[in-house]
Amino acid sequence: MQTNVFDSIITADTVPNDLKNCSLVTDQMECSIRVTWTQNPNQTSIILLAGSERQAVSGRHNLENTITLTNNGTKTQWENSIFYICSSEQCNSLTMLKRLLRSLTSEDKFHTLSDLLDLNTQFQGSFCNFFANSSISCETEMDPNTCKQCATQEYIQSKSIEVCSNCVMDNVIENFITRQVKFFIDKQERHDLWMIECQKKDCNAIETGDLIREKSNIDFNFNYFLNSSKKLDNILLITLLP
Repeated sequence: MQTNVFDSIITADTVPNDLKNCSLVTDQMECSIRVTWTQNPNQTSIILLAGSERQAVSGRHNLENTITLTNNGTKTQWENSIFYICSSEQCNSLTMLKRLLRSLTSEDKFHTLSDLLDLNTQFQGSFCNFFANSSISCETEMDPNTCKQCATQEYIQSKSIEVCSNCVMDNVIENFITRQVKFFIDKQERHDLWMIECQKKDCNAIETGDLIREKSNIDFNFNYFLNSSKKLDNILLITLLP
């Protein structure tokens, strides 16, 4: 189906009763819902998708929530999105979307960190921090003269925080902050990720990762989602920029 776009911030209480060009597709391996909220102007896009034809049950049952603030040198843009994937019959209905939104808390104050994202024509690679305690590959022996942006990625997949701080050598398109959480619903587990690509001195320090976490809150009420298919009591929390 095509993306349905609304000129407002859709919440659980204002999810529409139907969408344009939406039809039931059978014998699919999995289904999904993608919702994206943006501001200036306020807008929500909703798309319900069917996966490939059923050969086996996918078994995936995940929700991913991502909040991003970007600066491309012309405009600072805020975006919040969810991507839900499931494999039971009609699991990506609008009723399910309401349930997801009532189970999800997603709020941020990233606008207070917007100064970190200013584009800097005087950027030097020496502005960046280089550090790694990551279990995945993280290059820290880099020539600062090749750097175009500083970068840090921090994530939690078990209990400890893993960090990869280095630089980006590609040409700059935009500076950004991202907080992402992936919820594995059946296991009731979460994986956290937060990132920054920036050009100010020490902007990719570990302390910046602490700020990104402090300025955002993403949580999911597994019990509510799994146990209350009819009773809808909560609301999606999205903190709007002033």
